[in-house]
Amino acid sequence: MYIDEDKQIQKLLTTLKKLNKVYNSLPEGHISISHAGDNYKWFHSTEGGTKYLKKCEVKLAKKLAIKKYLKLKIAVIKAEIRDLSKSPSITNKSREKLHQLLSDPAYLELLSDFLSQNTLEAAYWMKADYPKNQKHPESLVHPTVGGIMVRSKSESMIAMALAENNIPFRYENLLTIGNITIAPDFTLLHPVTKELYYWEHFGMIDNENYYESFASKIQTYAKANIILGDNLIASFETSENPLSYNTINNILKQYFY
Repeated sequence: MYIDEDKQIQKLLTTLKKLNKVYNSLPEGHISISHAGDNYKWFHSTEGGTKYLKKCEVKLAKKLAIKKYLKLKIAVIKAEIRDLSKSPSITNKSREKLHQLLSDPAYLELLSDFLSQNTLEAAYWMKADYPKNQKHPESLVHPTVGGIMVRSKSESMIAMALAENNIPFRYENLLTIGNITIAPDFTLLHPVTKELYYWEHFGMIDNENYYESFASKIQTYAKANIILGDNLIASFETSENPLSYNTINNILKQYFY
């Protein structure tokens, strides 16, 4: 085993200890969520049975959602420790279960406050005043971390993944390039280098007019030395191939780890 693997294991064990401490402090039982279209209900299961949680019991629901998230996160970390000397398939299976949880809007709503916690520096940068896109506020209908409202479920997933990976961001922070003002979906602050990155999600790339808009926007960014594949990140989806949480995390690994 290489020395860097030893250090990585120690780091994972330290994280595991912290997560277990939080997990053990949370309420007894677990949460499950039933879906009916865009509506859903919370249920709390303990040894005494299962009961429906009312919306006024949201604090308990949030704590139970955090507990479920931590259980899956702990499983991923344990798998990563084993995978340093064994098969990576163990981590892949554990991570997929975590990704499924974080792809569910009902769980995202309950976990948003918990996952928005970050370092003081990052939190200050994220919460500082910045020029925001004011166009079409009526389309900001999807809640995500820190009470931020975004325009699509895919953008909500991106925000949650950024928060889970401790990457501070601003949503639709206006950027002026020459005489053109654009609003990148996400402006990211690299947690180590403090360099700025920009993330544009293109959700209708199979639409011909939308594709032309994509090409024009990439050209505009290039005028400010914001280059696709360097400090400009782009993700795509079509009606038949929606964005997945696994794809988002693979992108984050490419640029930030």
